[in-house]
Amino acid sequence: MAKLPVANKHVQIDRTQSTMLAIIIAASVVTIFCLMSAKALLSQAAYQRRVTNANHAAVKQLQANVTAAKELVTQYNQVFEGTNPSNIIGGKNDKSANAVPPNGDNARIVLDALPSKYDFPALLTSVTKLLVNNGISNAQVTGTDESASINNDASANPKPVQMQLIISGTGSYQSVQNFIKDLERSIRPFDVVSLQISGPQDNLSFSLTVNTYYQPAKTLNIVTKEIK
Repeated sequence: MAKLPVANKHVQIDRTQSTMLAIIIAASVVTIFCLMSAKALLSQAAYQRRVTNANHAAVKQLQANVTAAKELVTQYNQVFEGTNPSNIIGGKNDKSANAVPPNGDNARIVLDALPSKYDFPALLTSVTKLLVNNGISNAQVTGTDESASINNDASANPKPVQMQLIISGTGSYQSVQNFIKDLERSIRPFDVVSLQISGPQDNLSFSLTVNTYYQPAKTLNIVTKEIK
């Protein structure tokens, strides 16, 4: 048998090694490509899963909102669209825009019960008018005007804010009683904290401390969310 020269053996070995090296490099490239592709596919799948979950959550919330809106309409009709001749504060159930408290429809009474702005000067004017209408003399309405520091900005979860007044004056027993009844029938709530009365029945002096409230407007926060 003929034997290959040593030089030819080296050539064949070099070729074999080169072929193996090329195969190894090609296999490595393919492996790296497959790993990177798998990583990209897994990342894309995870993203699609997050998007799907977010869509399901949005649909669920939307369905809950639709149900709540329908319930609100039903409750509104039951409370505010009745045919009762009297409203919830004992006045005439009058939907006219010119109706004066205690007259007025229930919907407007509820909406107007708590002003959405801090309105200290207007509040003093309203209470003073009640005093004058009931024949109270020496009428005084005092309190702390915080208009310069109050924040009237609307918020997603507004809370009622308390305002305190001290009301005083002089009048007959009947006129003082009528004034207090007017506070009770007022669309705006007044909580009596203290009441001091002195003097004869036809010339009573009184001092009344009350708390009333306003509530900033509510905002509906509709936001968009980016899924990453």
